[in-house]
Amino acid sequence: MVSATPLVVLGEVRTCLLPSAAALARAEAGDLLALMPGRAVRWRERPGTLGVSPVTAVGVDCDLALGEQTARIVGTVATSVSLTGGRVLQSSAHTRILRAAERRRQTWSHYISRKGITEVITRIPERETAGNDLVESYLTQAPHPEQLDLASISERLLGRVRAHPQLDQNPPVQAGTTRLRWAARIGGSAGPAASLRLDDDTVRSVRLILRDETDIAAAQRFCEDLAVHDWLLTVLADVLDEADRFALHSSERMDILAPALEHLTGLWMPGAHTPPALRTLWKDFQNDPGFNKQWTTLLGRLRDNIAVATLYTLRHNAVGNDW
Repeated sequence: MVSATPLVVLGEVRTCLLPSAAALARAEAGDLLALMPGRAVRWRERPGTLGVSPVTAVGVDCDLALGEQTARIVGTVATSVSLTGGRVLQSSAHTRILRAAERRRQTWSHYISRKGITEVITRIPERETAGNDLVESYLTQAPHPEQLDLASISERLLGRVRAHPQLDQNPPVQAGTTRLRWAARIGGSAGPAASLRLDDDTVRSVRLILRDETDIAAAQRFCEDLAVHDWLLTVLADVLDEADRFALHSSERMDILAPALEHLTGLWMPGAHTPPALRTLWKDFQNDPGFNKQWTTLLGRLRDNIAVATLYTLRHNAVGNDW
């Protein structure tokens, strides 16, 4: 027996562009996301496509940072892969950290039957202190070799899917991978609430407060949805920066800008794939940091750059023909 309410839920989402020239339709996405033959893939068609793989489990027996100390945990990390709009590929890993009823290691059969649950089997502080320390340690410290590393688990899964033989490794846009780390606590009437921090160019951290344990699955989906849109903002800004390295009328500039407009801009649907229980969190993010405002600004710059470059080329060709 273990405590029903987790001390904290820790998660990691990696987001990248699918390495394929064409977006994947449902049948193709099903083959990619099944992970193992015969496994069912969840699929949503409206308002944009979303495919989600079956959940798999990775066993862990390691330390977990707890302030200046560590706690030993044993259990499993739940992992999955999703594909948004046939274009944006994500790997996700998360686990609920619970205090074990007994401070001794059980047989593996006890743990593998419960996907995405790890138990603390060493002595730790009372719930409030332990929960706060777990959140801060996870979101601010890099794990040591013997500690839980959700980033590596998620990265390995993403690498496995990206290397799938059905993918031609020829994406239409050159785009990097982003990481979103998240930590959620059960706060009753204090939730739902979320805060986002941009740690560097590719790493983001999210703190969540949920009303009760039934919102944990929704929290994971919210973080994946958030990661998609943060990735889109990051990629579009990078595309504009890269294009500015070339002359206004150059073919290199248009080769960078045009594919982004064609393949990425139709994917912007904040909250569309977030469960209703947590969809209200998007309202806060529209105010701060202002997701829609930033997207509208970047999209306007992208379209203006293409329009100006096209007009310049037309005028240049017209002058050349008159000559």
